[in-house]
Amino acid sequence: MIQNTLTFRVRYAETDKMGIAHHSSYVLWFEMARIELMRSIGLSYAQFEKDGYLMPVLEINIQYKKAVTFDQLLNITASINQKPKAKLRYEYQISDDDEIVCEGLSLHGYMNLQNKAIKPPKAFLNKINEYFKEAI
Repeated sequence: MIQNTLTFRVRYAETDKMGIAHHSSYVLWFEMARIELMRSIGLSYAQFEKDGYLMPVLEINIQYKKAVTFDQLLNITASINQKPKAKLRYEYQISDDDEIVCEGLSLHGYMNLQNKAIKPPKAFLNKINEYFKEAI
């Protein structure tokens, strides 16, 4: 398993007229956590794109459990719990102190800069698979 947690505050622009974080903000927070997870294991999404690869979102699922508001301090944990194959699945959990406010997942494919589906780059897969080696 690969996991990374980051802490952030809900920004005013991420809230709606009711003062609650807008549902679309969660997708952006998932992206932020996903990029930081990659960075935490030595992978740069910016470099991934420079190398000619993209990881489009194929599916996203969000389960809202509790509303969050402007300036609220949150923790988001992004995880990769399965060895990636043709697709890569990220799981997310957002919490306020010890209470879970949201859970979700995103499923990603791989494509080149010509928008053609491709197999995942070997170097990328090898780096992620380092975390899934079975104990000897």
